[in-house]
Amino acid sequence: MTTMKLLITFFALYAMSLSALGSECKPAAKDIAVLKELRPRFHTVDGPLAEFDPCHRSVKLQKPFFSEKPALMIVVHGGGGVDTATRNAVDAFRSMGFATLVFDAYELNGFYQGPAFWASQASNEARQRMIFKATLGAYEWALSQKSINTNQIYFHGLSNGGIVVANIAAVVSPDHVKGIFAEGAPGMGLGLPDKLAVPLRLVYGKLDNYGGKTDEDWIWIRQDPCFTNTALTLHPVGNSQNCNALTNRLELTQKPIDWFNKQKESGADVDVWFYEQAAHGIFLGPIQRNVITYGVDMKRFAWVGASPSAKTKLLEDIDIYRKGKK
Repeated sequence: MTTMKLLITFFALYAMSLSALGSECKPAAKDIAVLKELRPRFHTVDGPLAEFDPCHRSVKLQKPFFSEKPALMIVVHGGGGVDTATRNAVDAFRSMGFATLVFDAYELNGFYQGPAFWASQASNEARQRMIFKATLGAYEWALSQKSINTNQIYFHGLSNGGIVVANIAAVVSPDHVKGIFAEGAPGMGLGLPDKLAVPLRLVYGKLDNYGGKTDEDWIWIRQDPCFTNTALTLHPVGNSQNCNALTNRLELTQKPIDWFNKQKESGADVDVWFYEQAAHGIFLGPIQRNVITYGVDMKRFAWVGASPSAKTKLLEDIDIYRKGKK
């Protein structure tokens, strides 16, 4: 075949691939979600949420080199959107031989305020609702991708993304999903599901006090008022059904560790992994002891990061898990 014919064939195939991708595009509608201020500099989200759009600029499906049909890790961002922790996790999982799928749930809904805004000026339930719908849509889209092994799909989510993937574990198929890693998951927002469909591993740094009222307000034993949970039914049935803004609003949410123990007692394939020298966001880098301000004046502790040894141990544990599930 001549060089000209090769070029013509290449551009024809490229045009066909663009056309096929274009048929999958689902850009956000004009009347999609809007921000609603709850108090000065603190918001929720009202209105319908966008569908997952594989053509959106934030969506990236990447394969490792020299792998024909790799397992897929869907990397779900935390409360600030796609940030350093997300990108570092993507790089780490690709180095392990995973294909990775990442996206920004806020940008899919037409919000481009950036991590600083989302990390401190929006409610957990609003952020988690957007992340959940985008994550479920990403999973459903991934099932149609012939370049990956759709029988070897995994999820990793951090913080708000952690509680989202814990809920995803209740609605995906074990025929496709072999494991879910929920890192730094709080107990409020969507709440936690009653019944798991696939194996779930909760991941916590032993110094994780992110959003805590004190230095030792560890996230896995934390309780918040029920009104911090959503009563909307997009997510699976769980402990938020009787603990939300409309029902028992002044009671306290279930501690994540108590939810774990109850799941374990019921026979669910669930475990909790704790890591020394680690706080919130094991892929973030060195530990930083910070304070974060929600809205105007609500200050909370927010230790983030981990030692290199903690990151290495987490990746080793995920690799051991993956090999045991083949």
